[in-house]
Amino acid sequence: MLRKTEYEDERNCIMRENAIWVALHKIWEDSSSSGRSLRYLQQQTTGQALWAMNTAEQLQRFPKVPAELWEKLSARKQQFDLSKVEAYLHQNQIHILLYNNPKYPALLKEIHQPPAILYWKGNLHTADLSIAIVGSRKADLYGMTTAEELAAQLSREQVCIISGLARGIDARAHKGALEGQGGTIAVQGCGIDQIYPRENRKLAEQILAHEKGCILTEFPLGSLPLAWHFPQRNRIISGLSQGVIIVQAAVKSGAFITVETALEQGRDVFAVPGQINNPLSAGPHRFLQEGARLITSSADILEEYGQGCLFTTTETPKVTMTLTREEEQILQYFSAEPMTIEEIAYLSRLSMAELMPILSMLELYGLIQQMIGRKYIRVG
Repeated sequence: MLRKTEYEDERNCIMRENAIWVALHKIWEDSSSSGRSLRYLQQQTTGQALWAMNTAEQLQRFPKVPAELWEKLSARKQQFDLSKVEAYLHQNQIHILLYNNPKYPALLKEIHQPPAILYWKGNLHTADLSIAIVGSRKADLYGMTTAEELAAQLSREQVCIISGLARGIDARAHKGALEGQGGTIAVQGCGIDQIYPRENRKLAEQILAHEKGCILTEFPLGSLPLAWHFPQRNRIISGLSQGVIIVQAAVKSGAFITVETALEQGRDVFAVPGQINNPLSAGPHRFLQEGARLITSSADILEEYGQGCLFTTTETPKVTMTLTREEEQILQYFSAEPMTIEEIAYLSRLSMAELMPILSMLELYGLIQQMIGRKYIRVG
């Protein structure tokens, strides 16, 4: 057991080590080779040893690091008072996780160019199952309510919800996740010492107050929420997750790009169907056409990962919404007698591609129910 003085010495050593890597990250933040160089150096030496070397020693010991980085370090090193950096991290309860730390998320290590340093606040934890929920900042009532209820149901089953703290779908997913024990991780596109957008400050406080709530970023202290940060941030959202749910998003939107990144990373993709005439349905429907799994409730996610449906209720998310004309027309064909998809297609004169999203919506509303053999009955 460490004596008090030994514990304090070890704690001070860790604080100084973190402060050095934070300073290096800030000095090199504008370099495209920063991440690669920092990951390499973490596996070769300690921050304190590196900080004590002169430029000639650094160039000789670490030839894989571009000379321009050592020149930047030499030029700006004296600007950093490491004691003040330590105090700032401590006062603001900012934690640092280096790439070579055993606690670094294993899933994130699998992606291309994983972050060299993660900055986090709150309670960073590893869940057996983490699912990202992404979508439009301009989502409608259906999209936001669905995202919140899916997140709440999953969190009650100990699933951690990952999203980006943005307006719309992200915010509602975090809000729903706070209702359960799975918790949530909000990945920011700015420094950890900022909250963006400002309107989500209260939500951020609620996340940090949750026993499994965390805010996380790869960007150095003081980094502004620049436009190019968000596509880069999105790879972390998918990288921390086994699967990604897209609720509502236009094609080529930020959420759409997140899902494309998830596919590149080998993550599972799930899509919530929407109205065929809603532009926000274009993203999910594109992925459904390309093989994403259609989901109508959280039970679909749990089934996919072999966790079964453990909910105390079998209700799917309920949404108050007026049916479209197409949905009303299709609904009139149903009765208590089972009907096949082919029969409905014949009566409605719609193709399967046109019909399936409408059936999915009616099932999501709880108005029809799918039976064995691709048959449906009316229940509402």
